Amino acid sequence: MDRNLACRCAGGAPAKSAARGGAGRDVGLALLGAGTTRRRHGLVRSRALYLNETGDPRFDAITIEHNGILAPCGQEQAVFDSTIAWFAELGDIVDELYISGSAHRLSEKTVEGRGLGRTETALPSYSVDLGLLSSSGGELYPVLSANARQQLRRALRHFESYGPLQLSVAATTAEALGFFAELKALHRASWERRGKTHSFARQFFEPFHRLLIERCFAEGGTQLLRASAGSRVIGYLYNFRLGDRIYAYQSGFDDADRQERPGIVTHALAIRHAFWSGARVYDLMAGRNRLKESFSTCCEPMLWQVVQQPRLAVRLEHLTRRFKRSIIARKPLSAVQRRDRPSRRSRPPAAELVT
Repeated sequence: MDRNLACRCAGGAPAKSAARGGAGRDVGLALLGAGTTRRRHGLVRSRALYLNETGDPRFDAITIEHNGILAPCGQEQAVFDSTIAWFAELGDIVDELYISGSAHRLSEKTVEGRGLGRTETALPSYSVDLGLLSSSGGELYPVLSANARQQLRRALRHFESYGPLQLSVAATTAEALGFFAELKALHRASWERRGKTHSFARQFFEPFHRLLIERCFAEGGTQLLRASAGSRVIGYLYNFRLGDRIYAYQSGFDDADRQERPGIVTHALAIRHAFWSGARVYDLMAGRNRLKESFSTCCEPMLWQVVQQPRLAVRLEHLTRRFKRSIIARKPLSAVQRRDRPSRRSRPPAAELVT
């Protein structure tokens, strides 16, 4: 973290920014990371602030979602507007403000009205309204398509051949940490089989979450679940809980056999448990995959937004990106590309908006 930049922006308090209301009351609170980055082969230098992130990829690999500024209910928009106004007044001190993984879209009037630019990348964020499962006692069938119901029933029958299906909930912090270690083993094996980088590749990831579990498990903030069929363990889930909402954050499945579907069975059991525990929403979080699309009853955008001061280098970068996209759009598709292009019925991909 660039502490000098943070101190200049936050008046000597690099880790905290507060919005002031009437009569000197604090009505908004957030953490700000600060750093300087170079991109476009070093041609663009950016002094940036990061809302509730450090700005260092080594630490931000834990991935933030539902990001925002702590504010009283009903005042969130005003606090965000005040933050953008504060950022605009920084002028030459800082170039960009990163607001990652937020469901709150910044007001165009607030951003553009102050001469600022904005880029936005959207990912779909999925959730299950557990109230819709009342008629089935927490079973997913009422909200699934005919094909999804068939797939789930087939997966359930397959794993029941190993023995009764059971969802075990870690009862102590020690047991939760044990589940987390087993989740790690399955998660790493699954991603390495596919030749992809897994979440535990960053050294900061595991110590952070072990500490989070140790601090929050007793009060119900973290939840570790194990799904098994007879004596066979088929998957683990690491979830967060806040109020009546459960967030499905990380998983590890025994998916060496690609014909099996341990993920959909594990999540189906976890959703039923969430229903019976009194939760109202099972949040599958951002990012598209078939399980989320099949199970969800709601899909909303999760936004990664960057607010930018009016810099010539940034404008040239935007022009370069637009030119590159126009060249790609005009390039004829090969036969393979035409075959793989999504149909019109497919959900739209993540989109970037530049203003």
